[in-house]
Amino acid sequence: MKTAWKYLGALALLVLGVPLSAQFNRSRPVRPPDGNDIGQFRDSWRVLEPITRRNLTVFPVVSNLKVDTSEYLTLDDGLASGSVKIGERGQLENALYRPRNPRDSQPWEERRQGYDGASVNELVLVNNSSRPLILLAGEVVSGGKQNRIIGADMVVPPKSEPLPLTVFCVEHGRWTSGSAGFGSARIVAQPSVRKEAQVNKSQGGVWGSVAQTVEVTGAPSPTSSYADVVNNPKVKRDLDEVASSIQTEYERELRDQLRDRGAVGVVVAIDGELVWSDVFSTPDLFRKYWPKLLRSYVMEAEGRGYNSKRMPSSKDAQAFLFEDRGRETVQEEPNAYRRTQISGPDYEIVALEALGKFEGNGLLIHFNKMSRD
Repeated sequence: MKTAWKYLGALALLVLGVPLSAQFNRSRPVRPPDGNDIGQFRDSWRVLEPITRRNLTVFPVVSNLKVDTSEYLTLDDGLASGSVKIGERGQLENALYRPRNPRDSQPWEERRQGYDGASVNELVLVNNSSRPLILLAGEVVSGGKQNRIIGADMVVPPKSEPLPLTVFCVEHGRWTSGSAGFGSARIVAQPSVRKEAQVNKSQGGVWGSVAQTVEVTGAPSPTSSYADVVNNPKVKRDLDEVASSIQTEYERELRDQLRDRGAVGVVVAIDGELVWSDVFSTPDLFRKYWPKLLRSYVMEAEGRGYNSKRMPSSKDAQAFLFEDRGRETVQEEPNAYRRTQISGPDYEIVALEALGKFEGNGLLIHFNKMSRD
């Protein structure tokens, strides 16, 4: 019997002295989607030689596993098309709410009481599209009373009812009405900010990381807005210069080494230390997130010192990506997603699976590993 973590492709490592397989025996085996064993995902990953600019190094991760994820909708595309709407809690009944069942046993006027009143750490989202929506921790949405970032990886089913969305403020100096709803800033917050939201769940930590970024870059922002810093002309020019250089070499490196494999993610090192990874189930998903992820890594690297250290090898990066010993917790939303978090001795892992038609075993969407300071 295969376990859920094996369906993520994990190696048979111990977690606090107990095999990972023993933690997941409650899951039922099912036919893998499209005839592919989900357990092959991590087994199929191979880390290529590094690409370095200044103090930032990225290791491409490639896979030959073929899975179709074309039905999934990104936040950028959903907000741009208008099929996904996000608003402050108090805006729900006007801009967001769409009654799904007029014969609902509980009238909307009663149900909406729990959503009234704006909140720093909660917005309301509706997915009006016919496609499952992927949300990644750290994606920036702008508008409302202040800009926010998504607090955790998740999948929202199609045609969803209004649902509460955990967020963190990345614009400390504003609490005034902006646009009626939220749009995508097409930005992913840099790793130090994402980690404060996704792992530490600390609003103070998010504000502290944003303030440090404002200070390091010297980019003026009257409201301490992370988006203002990233879009500052000088900062943006520096980000584009490094990102474009890496992107060019990245594509050349892949052309030389792919051989029927597709790029599905990266492992990231800064100042010679392996600190982060973002890996997806398919090249198609990775391509959609890669431009803004790359700029988030550049932003992180620019805020750190240039210390001369031994450069990690692709073998080191592979070991970083696959080590997964630690305390495991699982959060599951039926027919939507399962999010598995592993707290290791000096790192955190967050793995997102889409559920729904996969009957509990899920489809790996995003695998995020980060070092702990």
